[in-house]
Amino acid sequence: MLEYSLQLSKDINKSLAGLTVKRDDEILFPWLFHSLVIEHHRSIIVLCDNQLYSSASSLIRCVFEAYIKGLWFAEFATESDFEKLKNDKFNKDFYKLVNALENKNKNGIKKAKESYWPNLNSLTHSGAAQLSRRINGTEIVSNFDDEFIQQMLRFSNNYALLSFSEVVEMSGDCDAQEACLIIIEKHKDTFSMT
Repeated sequence: MLEYSLQLSKDINKSLAGLTVKRDDEILFPWLFHSLVIEHHRSIIVLCDNQLYSSASSLIRCVFEAYIKGLWFAEFATESDFEKLKNDKFNKDFYKLVNALENKNKNGIKKAKESYWPNLNSLTHSGAAQLSRRINGTEIVSNFDDEFIQQMLRFSNNYALLSFSEVVEMSGDCDAQEACLIIIEKHKDTFSMT
């Protein structure tokens, strides 16, 4: 899965090379959020490759949160929201972002949030999900099992592909859109939310 994830990341980054973005807030800020997803995805891969699983797992929430914000800012943000974001004053509750997206698109994002969010928070904020994987018997060492590592990589792969698709759509670049379809087809066998 690690080699597959790295290849996916390389494919995405190669396809994004040279794409430009309009400076309009309505495009720029969603693009920025989705670019964070793509960078966090690559960081998770690098950290896993170096067996730094605690640090990698702490980024999973960041991937999900940036993806949701990218979607929300593309669909719902007002000029006031953009101004608040620019001044680091945007503080709309996350569940409100998710609910707005779900109510409009019925895309299962609310179910994903309900399923993942408590565990993602625990991993990011040094909770039980994180700490329980720092002990093995009487030793304090990284203790992430292969199944969790595979799930972590699969989760970040999925959201990287979703964000990549959003960025490519926003770009309007036909070549990038064609490359996106090729990459999705190439990686479709492991593209799943489970």
